[in-house]
Amino acid sequence: MFVLKSASPRRKQILSDLGFTFQIEPEHIDESQRENETPLQYLERMVHSKLGSDLRPNHVYLSADTIVVYENQIQHKPTDEADAFRILNTLNGKKHSVYSGAALRKETKTEFFFEETSILFHQWNESQIRNYINRCLPFDKAGSYGIQDTEGPVKEWFGSYTNVMGFPLRSFFSHHEIWIGSWLEAITRKD
Repeated sequence: MFVLKSASPRRKQILSDLGFTFQIEPEHIDESQRENETPLQYLERMVHSKLGSDLRPNHVYLSADTIVVYENQIQHKPTDEADAFRILNTLNGKKHSVYSGAALRKETKTEFFFEETSILFHQWNESQIRNYINRCLPFDKAGSYGIQDTEGPVKEWFGSYTNVMGFPLRSFFSHHEIWIGSWLEAITRKD
């Protein structure tokens, strides 16, 4: 059984579009950042925490998380409209990085991987930022935006589009065949 430990509709869509069959079993965790924790330390801790501890034999688990980082500070999901405006205004007209990390776990083996994509925002005025927030309601998104949003704040990106949507697809492809292949072999073997 392949289990996605995420409730993200974007991750679900990406994996479904790739033809994977999976169960969704999100792990609800405290996503508070610790004092002196670097963005990448936070990302890895979140990904591992989302795997949880309820592991069943012959299952492959996948967890993932995405962070938006500007000047070494994580721009988390907004708490409300004012916070969304603050975050978008901070990133306005500037470059920042999006990191998506994921982990695959089978039995006692876990492998963590991540990707970075560089994003450049349009230079918007206050009215354009507020219009975007009202139109797209980006309250469930790291950094208060989605790269897939029509007429959104992203001017250009360097790296993986799906990474910004919340899934390090390129890295997943370099890891998944070994993991999924060994899992398929284990459940189809007739000893």
